[in-house]
Amino acid sequence: MIVNFLSFSLSKTFIFLALFFLSSDAFSQLIPISLEQRIDNANIIFEGKVISKTSFWNEPNTQIYTSNIVSVYKIFKGNLTATQVEIITQGGIVGKDMEEVSHSLQLNIGDIGIFTAIPNPVKFPQKSNLLRFKAYAGLQGFIKYNLNRGTASDPFTSYKSITAEVYPAITRRTKVKYSIIKKTDFKIN
Repeated sequence: MIVNFLSFSLSKTFIFLALFFLSSDAFSQLIPISLEQRIDNANIIFEGKVISKTSFWNEPNTQIYTSNIVSVYKIFKGNLTATQVEIITQGGIVGKDMEEVSHSLQLNIGDIGIFTAIPNPVKFPQKSNLLRFKAYAGLQGFIKYNLNRGTASDPFTSYKSITAEVYPAITRRTKVKYSIIKKTDFKIN
């Protein structure tokens, strides 16, 4: 069937375009991944604070990534003794070039919370002495703290208490008490 767009009225054209753009948005929806699934599938779960970040190109100069250096305070799952790790996220700014990836974790210096992470398999031109991870389930792989209120949140869940709700939810699932890597430089209310 051949459609002659010239014979479409203005209102039909508008409806057609609106449906087209709405349907393309439907493919970019974020699908909730339960905390239990994130805990089960993460290789490492830790509490940390973003202390620096640097964006860079991948080797073929086709994508920008950001290295977020995270200071590690507590380990909830996995074997980790390092006091700092890298969380690699998609997107960032290099010079005058910027890449923004929808539904990708974006961290800021000073962000504090729980990371559910897996090893990052992507090869990067920059060498690092730190272990490199990526958040399991993208932006759902970080439970961000609000220290003033003692609360936390991820894209689909708000937690009323970090110490009475988030910590127990993780330790119940892992069946292991968390271990302290180093003393925090912040206080949870």
